[in-house]
Amino acid sequence: MPDINRRSFLTWSAMVGAAAFATPVFGEGLATAAPGTAPGLDSLTSDWLPQWELAHLPAISNFWGAVGVADNVLGIRNFTLAPYLDGGGDSCALSVDGVPITTSESRWSAYEVTRKATTGSGVRIQTATRLAFERNELLLRVTVSNATTTAITVSVNANPRIAKATAGWTWSPPRPGGGRAFTAYKVSGSNLLISDSGSSAVTAFAFAPAPALSTASAGGTAQWSVAANDSATIDIVMDVGQTSTGVPLKDVNDGKAVQDACNATIGEFQEVFDAAARGWKNRWRDAFTTGNGHYSGCLPTLDTDDTAIAGMYYMSILSMLACERTNLSSAFSGVLGRPSGSGAFRGFDRVYVTGAPEWAPTVTYFWDTSYCSVILALLDPQMVKAQTAHWLAKNIYAGYAVDCVSGNLVGPWYSANDLTVFTTILNYLDYSGDVSFLDTTISGTGKTVREHLKTIATHWQSLVPQGQSLADYGENHNLLEVLPKYTHQVASFNAANVWMMQQAAQLSTRAGDPATAKDLTNRADALLGEVLKLYDSANKGVWNCRHNDGTTVAVRTVLDFAIAGNLLAPALTDTQKTAMKNFVTTELLAGDWMRALSLSDSQAPVPRVDHGTSGAYDAWPALTAQTFARFGDYPGFLSLLRTFSGVTRQGPFSQAHQLEQIVGVSVTDRAALNPVKAITVSAWINPTNWPAQIWQGSIIAKDAWGAGNVGYVLRGGASGGISFVVALDGHFTEVQTTTTVPASEWHHVVGVYDGNQLQIFIDGTLQATRPATGTLTPSTSTPVVVGDCPSDSSRRFTGSIDEARVYARALSAAEINSQYTATTPATDATDDSLVLRLPFDEGNGTTTTESVTAETVKINGATWSAGPTGFGKALTFSDMADYHAVIASPASLQVFNNVCGGKFADVIISDLFGYAPDGTTAKLKDATVPRGLTATLSGVLLNGKHHRITSSPSGLSLT
Repeated sequence: MPDINRRSFLTWSAMVGAAAFATPVFGEGLATAAPGTAPGLDSLTSDWLPQWELAHLPAISNFWGAVGVADNVLGIRNFTLAPYLDGGGDSCALSVDGVPITTSESRWSAYEVTRKATTGSGVRIQTATRLAFERNELLLRVTVSNATTTAITVSVNANPRIAKATAGWTWSPPRPGGGRAFTAYKVSGSNLLISDSGSSAVTAFAFAPAPALSTASAGGTAQWSVAANDSATIDIVMDVGQTSTGVPLKDVNDGKAVQDACNATIGEFQEVFDAAARGWKNRWRDAFTTGNGHYSGCLPTLDTDDTAIAGMYYMSILSMLACERTNLSSAFSGVLGRPSGSGAFRGFDRVYVTGAPEWAPTVTYFWDTSYCSVILALLDPQMVKAQTAHWLAKNIYAGYAVDCVSGNLVGPWYSANDLTVFTTILNYLDYSGDVSFLDTTISGTGKTVREHLKTIATHWQSLVPQGQSLADYGENHNLLEVLPKYTHQVASFNAANVWMMQQAAQLSTRAGDPATAKDLTNRADALLGEVLKLYDSANKGVWNCRHNDGTTVAVRTVLDFAIAGNLLAPALTDTQKTAMKNFVTTELLAGDWMRALSLSDSQAPVPRVDHGTSGAYDAWPALTAQTFARFGDYPGFLSLLRTFSGVTRQGPFSQAHQLEQIVGVSVTDRAALNPVKAITVSAWINPTNWPAQIWQGSIIAKDAWGAGNVGYVLRGGASGGISFVVALDGHFTEVQTTTTVPASEWHHVVGVYDGNQLQIFIDGTLQATRPATGTLTPSTSTPVVVGDCPSDSSRRFTGSIDEARVYARALSAAEINSQYTATTPATDATDDSLVLRLPFDEGNGTTTTESVTAETVKINGATWSAGPTGFGKALTFSDMADYHAVIASPASLQVFNNVCGGKFADVIISDLFGYAPDGTTAKLKDATVPRGLTATLSGVLLNGKHHRITSSPSGLSLT
């Protein structure tokens, strides 16, 4: 195989501008942007996040589609750029000397996911994953630093299963199943071509430098040799297209065009790699530039020293832009398989799909779109106009979304359709200034937009059961799906009917139709009285829903607060508002996020993140904060926005964020933490209480499983039994004590593996032994975590820990007893085999120092306390640690990208800055009420005129 020695590496580096191994510099900060300009895109990234903290691995987009990354440091999954998509499995895994390498930490940006890992032998790897700008190309760059004394083999498995599909694009995209046959071909020595038996899709790979390339039935393997004490950069291009014949590949020449495109890109890799970032940055700049040539409008810029609010505003907009697609327009109708001829659907110039990359990649849901409809109306009014007209023409009572490949409706009618379609159109009218749209006749319906809005506002009347007064929205599948008691006559959407009739009445008044306005107002007033009957003060701020048999039940969900409270705020008493806010603050808010359903609800716990007890759909916190503003509580509104802004450390807003109790001190993996012959793990512990099972209380843990059993853990539980587990030759071996460690006392616990046996010592005395042999299996890329498990955050230790140590040898019984009887913590702290020591002697702050490497590590879910006598300070880990929100797992059917996070920017514009235009005049809401923020919103455009809104201690002003 090709040997990449220092000379060849330097030559190659000169050609490609090899990436440095240092952390990338994201130089343009939120605070450094010039007034009236948006911050640079590189200031809007996630933090560097350890892999164990990620419930949902990141994804990137390129305005044609998106791709997610996998656990492997180079792996990808869910490549979805319509009409091309993979089977959803992992591909492009990287191995070193035959061992797959798992990511240890990663960082998301709009155009790149950067990942790092270190092997057990000390080989460092950093990868950059990009999609070429508006092209069906994946760009991978690998930087390998081999600090060992022997050459290594780096391998990449190129084995994606990518097909072409021109039909079946719904919430669940038409991914190729296991019955499809994929065939790999080695072409011209350094190219790989993969064909799909069921479609015309062809996937080509090119590599630089050229590897040793081999093929299997459905993929190939590329290999390079990296010399000892050397480094290398490897570039990989994956290009996707179709055969020249338009049918499944029969001859490799049928895929030559795709192969040639792939080779062209590898030949100018650096330019295309840079263009991926440059294209995104230009698009970002366009979004805030009048007359930008891409969007039909532009967004205002926010200037403030409050980085929490600024970061939220810009990340909210960026989250929506990650769902913009330009490859579903009429220019792509041929490749998308659309029919030709008069009246055929030819697409839109741009669309903003609901999600990516796992589900809904070509679909616009009415509900999700409504939650970013203010910024959409400002940024791209022509698109909003075209798409809402299409919605009305297709009949919103025949589906809940539109597939932008076929133009057809998706799914059945949904309870939220009336409110969300009405809201999107109304926001378009008010914020774009195009009030003439009201009198536009919608094709195929014979009705104007104004007439459609009235029909939508009064549609509820057809849903009222005989003898009842409120609309019945059916069973839970038509509402919040996972809440079987939230059914039938619910407060949220019945309140929405009141509000829609009120808004329709105002439109009639503006049109000079007082009779219709009066009729709608009277109906709204009558319905309002009926809806308010669902509020019962005995529920402590929670609304009832009424079932068909007349019984009522209180469901402690955010939805009634965020919709009924929001839309009916003027009709609610101060007492009701106070009770409703108290419900939110005491039952729903948690850490930097919230629950959609209270743990006190009779249906709790409900595990699904978006509507259950473990987190919330990303629009709910924004709507919750907005409802505080609508209640007149602007300090509470601002406080909530600042709280929720903390989730942006994970990257973009998503479909949902789930709540995690992140506990422990996590030390980044390195080679020394993965001994293979012998190990000693020790700590002083003072448990507050023990979990029910002996495996549930991780004291020092570096264990992982799934792909295989690896690592080690010292843990306890079951009234104080101690367990020590190590992976030997890929299988966990455990020893347990019968002697227990009582709570509320300091004790010294030690686990030892010496190559022949496992041992546990408590307070210097041997308490358990088990014969065992084998090589310790390293948990490469898994951190050492003190106080929790890196692979299962529920396995937390509760109590105090001090002097956490790991030795790369087996300490003797005498050495262990010496540490137990020591009067100072420094005993044996200079041992050459000591590879980790956390003395926890700072006594204050949110970080601590690992003594062997001087690494500064973050403290999560722990407070400072007194250590054993003479040992100074310790850390106490609590089972009541605060919650932190992370992007929700795809296992809960949640996508990484979703437009609903645009709601945060919506409410910042409409409520924090009070911007409330009526389509003809720029107006402010509650202008005399200070918002608690010194800031300026510049470039607010209405009817060709730019406005500036200033927030000062005296209130709001519009110029």
